[in-house]
Amino acid sequence: MLTLGIAGLANVSGFLERRFPEQMSGENRIIQGMDAAAALLSDGQVIAAVSQERFDRAKKSPAFPYQAIQYCLDAAGARLNDVDDICFNFNFGRYKPIYATNDAASQYWKECLSPDALRRMLQQRFRDSETPAIQHVDHHDAHFHAALASSGLERCLGIVMDAAGEVTATTVVAYDGNSVTRLARYPIAQSLGIFYSLITQFLGYAFNEDEYKVMGLASFGDPKRYADFFRSAILLQPDGGVEIPCLTLNEDFADGLFFRQSAQAIERGLGFHGADCPMEQRADVSAALQWRFTQALFHICGHFREQTGLRDLLLSGGCAENCSAVGELRSSGMFDRIHVAYASGDEGTALGAAAAHVFAQGNPLRIPGQMPFFGPAPQIATVRQIIEQHPSLQIQDFANQRAMLDAAAADIAADRIVALNDGRMEYGARALGNRSLLALPSKAANKERINLAIKKRQNYRPFAPAVTSESAHRYFVLNEGEEYPYMTMLTRVREEAMPLLPAITHVDGTARAQTVNRQHNPAFHHLLTRLESLTGVPVVLNTSYNVNHQPIVCSESEAVETFVEMGIDALYIANAKITRRE
Repeated sequence: MLTLGIAGLANVSGFLERRFPEQMSGENRIIQGMDAAAALLSDGQVIAAVSQERFDRAKKSPAFPYQAIQYCLDAAGARLNDVDDICFNFNFGRYKPIYATNDAASQYWKECLSPDALRRMLQQRFRDSETPAIQHVDHHDAHFHAALASSGLERCLGIVMDAAGEVTATTVVAYDGNSVTRLARYPIAQSLGIFYSLITQFLGYAFNEDEYKVMGLASFGDPKRYADFFRSAILLQPDGGVEIPCLTLNEDFADGLFFRQSAQAIERGLGFHGADCPMEQRADVSAALQWRFTQALFHICGHFREQTGLRDLLLSGGCAENCSAVGELRSSGMFDRIHVAYASGDEGTALGAAAAHVFAQGNPLRIPGQMPFFGPAPQIATVRQIIEQHPSLQIQDFANQRAMLDAAAADIAADRIVALNDGRMEYGARALGNRSLLALPSKAANKERINLAIKKRQNYRPFAPAVTSESAHRYFVLNEGEEYPYMTMLTRVREEAMPLLPAITHVDGTARAQTVNRQHNPAFHHLLTRLESLTGVPVVLNTSYNVNHQPIVCSESEAVETFVEMGIDALYIANAKITRRE
């Protein structure tokens, strides 16, 4: 049985640019249906899963994921008509009456959201194929099952929190090992995700893209300065939900799409233009936002933990990527275990839609501990052809992968910055050792060197460490055996380890650690073990292999071109090492 999951809508950006050119051309650009992706399951296994952005090179691509679908089919040696079920990550068909309010809304539903529109998108590309049965999965169900499949949890409280599903911003469920019971749903007018994104936009960053910058900046600010504003902007309710008054102000269709009235209310409430204010003021706004968001997360989780008695928590949706708030939740001891989806954003709902469908059929996807290496792998023959076109570059071959990893560890130990581009590409936003930029965490200067000179991004943004799982508790405030292999959890660096790890220790003493298990991620674990033998510390600075505002590299040519652009010391790819000629 082949089940294809698709995250994407039908030409949303094209429709909005045509109907609302002014709103789509500037800082108010907001698009639903981003993070397009595809995933293919076969009899309880993930054959492939990948984001469209890796192919079309548009970060958080809103395009229909034709290339991602084709990659998944090619990985299985299949055609579209070999697929038994196609599962989309939204189910807007049931909401047609909501969009009958005016001509623009009706056309939006017809051209972008309707089942017929999505079927047409498939038929346009796969003309010679019979379109298989199409299933439309509730968006938050897709988010939940994207996390459940990899969790290993038998009973848990599940909370999906994002900007918006079809008409919902937050969904709370209870899972008992066999079935999922919905406990609560909160509408878009109560969306913590949208509110966080509107503040991100207010500060001059990109809506639904740069929220992680605000989260990182928050550590530098004073939350007290704007605490009163955010306390009144996010109201905690007795039913476990929240009220966000500014999100109720958008009355017509355009306002509902672009939150214009909400944005204006935020600027009036704060009393200044955020994009033009000093960085210190931006940091204070970010700190207050992060403080109140964390309070709201505790409020929702605490209410339903008391209601259900469930001690394990599963989180998904874009808000689950706020690792600072989730890290505080973990440290509080409110739950015994917290599992966060490795692809919490909408790209993960491609896998989640397929997983939700097979779950409903009685064949749940169970892949706990499996690393999400579901994308394409580099081929050495292609690498050689590319290097032949670059006379300034040279290539060194290794007998096997282990020899390549030993050489990479030696370069890192010598304080060289290297890219590791080996094996199948990661699914989700995090580079987990297969498309990574690696450096010594013991050299404080590496943080500035990579941020400013190599990645070309703001210097306040922190870097994450990767550490062997058996040693993680020695360097980070984790229990022995506690693992977070997908780089989804913020924890504190142990005080005695801070002098050893200045390049990955954030200003507030935290780090988003990736624990690397010998069984589940053997190649990266070997590199860390070898690094420990050379430096005494099994920790490496691990950031994604890409330049700022570009997706993580996918193809061999992108890997080489990014190496040339970055000016790093070496690229390790497909059992070879690429360097510049002297």
